[in-house]
Amino acid sequence: MKKVWTLALCTVLAVMTVTASYADTLHGYCPTATCNDNGTITSMSDNPPSFAFSYSGNLSRANGDLFLIGLVPDTENTGFSLTLDGTNTTNTAAAGSLFSATEWNGGKLQDYLTFFSWPHGNDHPLSAYQDGAVSLGLTAPAGYFVYLFDFGAFNYQTAPGDPAFSVSAGAVEQGMLFLALLTDSNHLVQVDTPNTATLIETNPRPVPEPGSLLLLASGVIGTAGALRRKLAG
Repeated sequence: MKKVWTLALCTVLAVMTVTASYADTLHGYCPTATCNDNGTITSMSDNPPSFAFSYSGNLSRANGDLFLIGLVPDTENTGFSLTLDGTNTTNTAAAGSLFSATEWNGGKLQDYLTFFSWPHGNDHPLSAYQDGAVSLGLTAPAGYFVYLFDFGAFNYQTAPGDPAFSVSAGAVEQGMLFLALLTDSNHLVQVDTPNTATLIETNPRPVPEPGSLLLLASGVIGTAGALRRKLAG
């Protein structure tokens, strides 16, 4: 009986140790709009969105190079381009850099995204993001194209506030996801975002209103007319 209790105690301690090692996380949230965490994934109701990532865990691991990962549904990647502005970040803006022309369509993100090393942290299976999209009424894509946004060094202990992001140029497509990482100088992941705290855009990107299109057309016609008169003169 004593051996049984000893074995049980060792098992509990092992589980506690593993749980503690995974306790450090970056959670996505919306500072100025509505985010809905349904237990599977966190949705953003505004497009273009504004969002941020808070830190939970051991403060000794709360610093490093801050990267955002953007997952674009394979059905929305044609012509995709996005630049994000950062607040409380070293780099005030970052353009999304496509990791590979081949989409991620199976397995875990950490096995696909070899730019980083994931010795520990949260699990990132493709199915978690697909299921999260379906839970919000979206069609799950067969895969995602992965974009990296490098915002430079960041320290949650000394920063004036959480790193926050907004759209500078381009557009966020419906179903696009964002998660954050803190890495060391060798791109070894120190802290990352759990699947349930990953942000997903649920609304399609806005299209220009008819009035805006009319103003644009008028401007083009006016410019063409002025150029024609100049050439004629």
